[in-house]
Amino acid sequence: MGNAAEHAAITAHWSRRDPAAWIMARLAAEQVQTPQWRDVARFDQIHAGGLQAVRELAELCAISRDWQVVDLGGGLGGAARALSGTYGCALTCVDLTPTLIDAGERLTTLVGLQRYVRHLEADATATGLADAAYDLVWVQHLALHLPEPLALWREAARLLKPGGLLAVHEWVLGSGEPYYPAPWAPADGSLSHLGSQAELEARLTAAGFIDIRLQDVSATAAEGYARQLKALARQPQADNPVLPAEELGLVIANAERSLREGRARCLMGTARRA
Repeated sequence: MGNAAEHAAITAHWSRRDPAAWIMARLAAEQVQTPQWRDVARFDQIHAGGLQAVRELAELCAISRDWQVVDLGGGLGGAARALSGTYGCALTCVDLTPTLIDAGERLTTLVGLQRYVRHLEADATATGLADAAYDLVWVQHLALHLPEPLALWREAARLLKPGGLLAVHEWVLGSGEPYYPAPWAPADGSLSHLGSQAELEARLTAAGFIDIRLQDVSATAAEGYARQLKALARQPQADNPVLPAEELGLVIANAERSLREGRARCLMGTARRA
């Protein structure tokens, strides 16, 4: 995933808070005695579209209980817990950031899914996991951090069994650069490496994927951010597990505006390993 400086910058971006402590404090304030994954999912889905996006992408995959799944760049493990909790499958959640791995492990244990969801601190482009061992590789909002994303898709292909499925939920460039700060990048736009849809599809093909089916979900994602903005207007001091209140409003507003103006787009879909 690039050099040591890039690793450090990405890790720092996602390590400014203790997400597990934040979520546990909210659950305690609501007097949730025995949290289930759905309770935590109200807070741990920090990608565009939230839990609904996970559900929609999962439906495209037709996941089976006996599948082995790996989530590359899985962060807090929100998608991993949702998939395991819904389908009963085993997941490995890979992320580069120790803070997110630690928080993910604590949250997974909190909701009793530690037998099914494993958290692994590793580079998503070189995980060290076994060849051809997985039925599904899940990727949400990761390629946008990578200056050379082809390495990610090649690693995904290596991990998949022949005919295995890749689930993709990614931002791509639209008519211009998105507004910053964005959910994945600070105000100077560093850490952002968006490419076009054509470039994404070409890289998937080069990595050995076929039957690439991507759909534009920008409108739905923008609507989700618009709802968040309305909620923030009622609670201007609101924050989330990874962003403080003084940043959250601008970040969400920029994401919504970038999508609404077509500067960036959000895609969702699948591809199959040849």
